[in-house]
Amino acid sequence: MMKTLDQLAQQHGLWRASQRPLMAELPDKKATGYSAFDQCLGGLPSPGVTDIISDYGVGELRLVLPALYHASGQQVVWIRPPVGLNAAMLYQQGYSTDNTLLVSPKSDQDALWAAEQAARSGACQAVVLWPSSLTVGQVKRLKLAAEHGQCAVVLLRRQQTYSLTLPVDLSVALAPSVCGVTVTVRYCRGQWPPAPFTLDWRTQWPALVTWPSNAENLLAFPLRQQREQA
Repeated sequence: MMKTLDQLAQQHGLWRASQRPLMAELPDKKATGYSAFDQCLGGLPSPGVTDIISDYGVGELRLVLPALYHASGQQVVWIRPPVGLNAAMLYQQGYSTDNTLLVSPKSDQDALWAAEQAARSGACQAVVLWPSSLTVGQVKRLKLAAEHGQCAVVLLRRQQTYSLTLPVDLSVALAPSVCGVTVTVRYCRGQWPPAPFTLDWRTQWPALVTWPSNAENLLAFPLRQQREQA
């Protein structure tokens, strides 16, 4: 057993509590504006790499947008999104499209290269990347680039591409709930992951949540149609 533990430690596959980094070594964080998220995690690491695992469209962009577009005037770079970026939505929510750069590389390799160059440049406050697959080495390069350019890098991935071994600063999984989105923290550098919590979006985004109703005079459409025919 001890031999196995020693092998894992040598391969950096084992983390000991004594290896917890000093607070001075931890990344700064940008508030998301969602009190539950910021109280539990402090916000998004910046500079640093955040890994968000979810199905597309559950609210992952609404979660990160306030932290990405903080008042620095630098570029926010979107790399290879699965669908077109909605400039009208960004404008309506008060985010400057003048500071928004959309990059559409033809391959995963080109997308990773573009993300690394943008993060390292020092001209970007955030880089958002939709990777189809990632290796430990690729994430380490992104992390070094983020630290060099003082940039926040956000990876938006589907559940089937999830890996436990990526050396990110923060990893969370999002799942829809009846009142918003449930956040499960996979890893948070410098602290133990808190218990899963839910972001209540009923006030901010009422069209995106399920409003339960106990009204007896409301019937599903097929039942209402049957009653009218009777």
